[in-house]
Amino acid sequence: MYYMIWNMENLMDKITDLYVPFKALMVYRAESDNSYYIESHDLDAKGMALNAHPLSLKESQSLASALDSAQVKGESFLHHRGLLPSCVLHLRTGKDGSAVWHTPMMKKELHFIKGLHISDGIAYVPPMLWKADRKQLSVWALADNKRPKEKTALYHAPFFNVYENASVCFGNVKIEIPADCSLSTFLKMWEHYFFDSTFSHLIGGGAFKGDLDRLWKEQTATGQKFPVGEMNSTAKTLMDVLK
Repeated sequence: MYYMIWNMENLMDKITDLYVPFKALMVYRAESDNSYYIESHDLDAKGMALNAHPLSLKESQSLASALDSAQVKGESFLHHRGLLPSCVLHLRTGKDGSAVWHTPMMKKELHFIKGLHISDGIAYVPPMLWKADRKQLSVWALADNKRPKEKTALYHAPFFNVYENASVCFGNVKIEIPADCSLSTFLKMWEHYFFDSTFSHLIGGGAFKGDLDRLWKEQTATGQKFPVGEMNSTAKTLMDVLK
């Protein structure tokens, strides 16, 4: 089994809480007039119900506040004030939101596992197209830095850890995108997740006309611009990603 090593320490200082059951609600309905009675049960460490009692006003208000907070967070996902960043090509906000954006050819610090015998270093990466929601990321390469149009051709992203269908394998890296994440933070987080992880293995093949190992050895050693002419086409266009 391959793993990706997480190198980003300061992007977001988050703690993942373990949620444990502590209260159960039993709802009773009268057969005569459809009125309701709600009974609250506290739960012990083993999850056994105890201390049954009518749901109090204070408990009702606390529950309503918690549910309202969760809804607000979901509704605010990927919202952005002002003009959208010019890199964004498509945006869907809300609980099941997602975004499509592009980045130009640029220098990035890259990390590789020792088994690949590729030195970590700063290298040019190709122009890229990104598509992501809260849980998963897909990436493609582009031929130039121009803003993609619907018929713009997409190329296989010439990186390790990327499947032929463009989805990214993050191994044991825990993806933690907040439910109320803003658009600008969302884009930065996914780019950090991708570039600040350690590239470890080749999935499939055909992402590059030459040898991928040799490519990144040369890129990190020479600092030359990325050879976009050596990338392989996916036979897909931006329109296919936007569907």
